[in-house]
Amino acid sequence: MKHKIKYKRAKIMFLIYVLVFGGIALYRNFRYQDYADIAPKENTVKYQVKYLYGYDGDTAYFRFEDGSEKACRFLGVDAPEIDEEGYEASKKYTDRILRNASVIILEMDPQVDEYDRYDRLLAWVWADGELVQIMLLREGTVKIRYLEDYYLYAGYLYQAAK
Repeated sequence: MKHKIKYKRAKIMFLIYVLVFGGIALYRNFRYQDYADIAPKENTVKYQVKYLYGYDGDTAYFRFEDGSEKACRFLGVDAPEIDEEGYEASKKYTDRILRNASVIILEMDPQVDEYDRYDRLLAWVWADGELVQIMLLREGTVKIRYLEDYYLYAGYLYQAAK
């Protein structure tokens, strides 16, 4: 009799687990559109920039139209650091995307501070109309990190990371 009660409890706990975590996954899938059709929002601050060089796979330096040069940290993703495996591949892939782009747009997210504690601009990076963060996730050179669900393109990044 005791074994039947334990079995029923385990069965119920498993069902609850599946419903809760399956519901979260379904929520994310239904809440966001397919990432292939996204474009910069009309009502956000954007800067058209020229790529100078990359620091790593998620940070690059750009020249702005006023002649200033700034470091930019890509929102929502994290690349390997200099002493970590995958650093070179991540940096090279990001460099190739940005060096070959005709038009690069940095889009500010109104839900995020403009600069991080290292005085790097925090932005969504667009290269020839494609969101660079998604390209990096699909290539596997970065991981989702420092991303809140209310950021502009959070859902698209979650989908791209699948």
